[in-house]
Amino acid sequence: MIINYYLCASYRVMKQLYLKILRCLLPVLFISYLAGITLFTHSHVVNGVTIVHSHPFNEDAEHSHSTTEFQLIHLLSQVLTGGAVILPLLLFVYYILFALLAAKPQRSFYHSPYQGVLTLRGPPAFHN
Repeated sequence: MIINYYLCASYRVMKQLYLKILRCLLPVLFISYLAGITLFTHSHVVNGVTIVHSHPFNEDAEHSHSTTEFQLIHLLSQVLTGGAVILPLLLFVYYILFALLAAKPQRSFYHSPYQGVLTLRGPPAFHN
């Protein structure tokens, strides 16, 4: 019983440490990915086809890629742009939700403590 308590406590400590590391690591990973695809974009012309991609490289030195690397760039680009198929589906769902929310109800119900009375305020009085 005591061993289980210590194992559970050490598990909680390790889990908290793991979450703290992820809180720091994931933003750094995202920012470095964003910087990599934004700052290092360049193109290659291979057999009359222009291939545009990004990765860190030395701008002073000429570099090239093998056929396998170009195939990998193509596959990774297809994976990233494949998510665009979801956009029409999301637009359809948003359209249905908007139509449901924008539709006028057939009957309107007023919540009041008395039937037929909307407010308990009296009419305004005019004094001469």
